Amino acid sequence: MNEANAEPQSSKQSGAEEPLAYRAVRGGLWVVAGSYWSIGVGFIANILLMRLLSPSVYGEFALAMFFFTLLQLRGKIALNYAFAQQRAVTGETVGTLFTVDVLLGWGGALLALIATPLLLHWGYPAPVAWILLTLALLSALESFVGVFSVVLESALRFKPVSIIGGLAMPLSYLPAFAFALSGRGEYSLVAQAVSFSLISLVAGALYIAFAQRELFRLRWRYNPRLAWEYLRFGAVTGAGNYVASLVTQTDNFILGTLSGTTTLGYYDRAYRISQWPSLLLSALVGRAAIFTYSRLREDQERLQRAATMVLWVSANVAAPVALALFLSAPDLVPLLFGAQWTPAVPILRVLLLLAILRPMWENVGALFIGSGQPRRVIEISLVQLLILALIGAPLTLAAGALGMAIAAVLAVAGGLTLAYFMLRRSLTLDMRSILAGPLLASILTVGAYWLLVRLIGSHHPLWFAVLWKIGWAAAGFFLFSALIQPALFRERIGYVWRLLRGRARENLGESLS
Repeated sequence: MNEANAEPQSSKQSGAEEPLAYRAVRGGLWVVAGSYWSIGVGFIANILLMRLLSPSVYGEFALAMFFFTLLQLRGKIALNYAFAQQRAVTGETVGTLFTVDVLLGWGGALLALIATPLLLHWGYPAPVAWILLTLALLSALESFVGVFSVVLESALRFKPVSIIGGLAMPLSYLPAFAFALSGRGEYSLVAQAVSFSLISLVAGALYIAFAQRELFRLRWRYNPRLAWEYLRFGAVTGAGNYVASLVTQTDNFILGTLSGTTTLGYYDRAYRISQWPSLLLSALVGRAAIFTYSRLREDQERLQRAATMVLWVSANVAAPVALALFLSAPDLVPLLFGAQWTPAVPILRVLLLLAILRPMWENVGALFIGSGQPRRVIEISLVQLLILALIGAPLTLAAGALGMAIAAVLAVAGGLTLAYFMLRRSLTLDMRSILAGPLLASILTVGAYWLLVRLIGSHHPLWFAVLWKIGWAAAGFFLFSALIQPALFRERIGYVWRLLRGRARENLGESLS
């Protein structure tokens, strides 16, 4: 076997020493741990930064992110999935992947460079243009080491990437705080992005130099035919992610263009806060659901029961958290972020509907992918994008950020409705029984809240108001849920509890059958 076609020795040894399933599970745990660590660090850091930065700073960054998502090329081609189809790590596969990734990275930077004077000519604020260019250049630099991350991921070695990201995340916020405290807040968010990228690049280069030396022993070669295969496969796979990212970014473009970056800043932060209920739920359900649905795809009855159970859990976990934020928002927002963010409260209350709808939509997307229909996700995402584009501008002109929030909710709801009708051809999901209980329990909880406000008054310290409103949201929701559907509620809560305690493993197949 010649040098160009040889696999790295460490890959052979690792594969011999560890079963594939073990590496997959352990790698998945590292991904989950890394995700939760990033969520936690970002949560705390952004609470502090929002007290220091103005809404316009967040609006400028959100608008720049839209143009970056629109123009970057690496995100449109899922090279990691394309490379994963290769059976061996050779000089030819690595060299081709490296060349394609670098060309995509610097091609995106070139597009950003061309777009910069155009954005200034069209009247967008100067920070939007230079943030876009900075993000594009960072992506181009990252393309030089992207091949090493892809090789690790294809071998299910997620630990190094997770550790590097976990270390870079808290350190990257130090420059952001330095700029914010010195009165140069317009540089804070981009400083965090630059710091995270540079720290990751340096740490990644050190790891590559010591732990991936075998890749440099290969004779890297570029194969045009293989490059075309990477591009073709990666474009099809990446299309779904790209369209989905546009669905979550187009509202920023419309609102920022029509209403300005300050209004967009309020909307962007309200949107991020509204995603709190679904972050952890999506991480758990999203990873487990696809594998579950894939295993049950040939058994329609069990697949239907599994999908119904996951949808019910999603609704009954997201709803009380969303209720807690809805009831406490007028007190929680100024308590955590400062009085300057009070205008975001009504926007947040509308967007909290997404906290319930989005986990359900992501679960349906996992159902399509797991059952072998990934193109359905792209089709529905395109419909959501169309709804947002058609009604977003008129509603923004009529009601500003509140109108855009309504448009975002209608887009996700429309996609979820379409998905339901598509699924009816193969599955019978009783959405009425799944959603009726949580919906009625939520209405009763809000109604009882207004009665409680009349009894105990509304003039309390912010911390006390937040605590009792959050407490009532959780207690009231589960109390009314148990009263509305007592048998169903006890059965499913009991099943989830047994799963959490590890007592239902042997009965899993029976419970879904």
